[in-house]
Amino acid sequence: MFNLVKDPDYVTAIDVKEYTYCPVIPWVMSNFMVTEPVSRSMEFGVVDVNYKVKVADELRLPKPRSYEVSVVSKSLRAAGRVDVIAGSRRVCIAEIKRYMRRRFKHFETQLKFYAYLVTKELRPVEKAYLVMGSKVIKYRVEYEDLKHIEKLIKEVREVKQSPTPPKHNPIPNQCANCWYRKYCPYT
Repeated sequence: MFNLVKDPDYVTAIDVKEYTYCPVIPWVMSNFMVTEPVSRSMEFGVVDVNYKVKVADELRLPKPRSYEVSVVSKSLRAAGRVDVIAGSRRVCIAEIKRYMRRRFKHFETQLKFYAYLVTKELRPVEKAYLVMGSKVIKYRVEYEDLKHIEKLIKEVREVKQSPTPPKHNPIPNQCANCWYRKYCPYT
């Protein structure tokens, strides 16, 4: 099986999340064939299935539930791994992080990407939950969200396939802490 992270034709949840954080990262990942290695803090933040079951119970997500569901769409050329899919006809999904982050717009975009992918490939998503430690943000998935993600997927694919990096204005604090800065043409 091919590596979805490095296949410029496929857009993954990681690509969308990183693009929202910084549009240069998916370009670097695709053009330099690199991904950030797992750090100690990343390892510490890993959420196992038992934790996801506990969170789904606390949220009272409907049953049946599936955990860590890989969704690959050949027609959309998109893929991701959803932490929780709950319900039968119209479903709820959840993205679960162990800790709260100050900035989480990129995780919100990742969640909406999952909502789009699950809606297109499995069943319509009605609600989506972003869980970061004790903070829970509940979203009602709207048509506009899905259209935005559809457009975003096209943008990310174009960036990944481009021989030149996307235009970007570096953000000093963000760039200083970015693992990809050693490959970035803007630092």
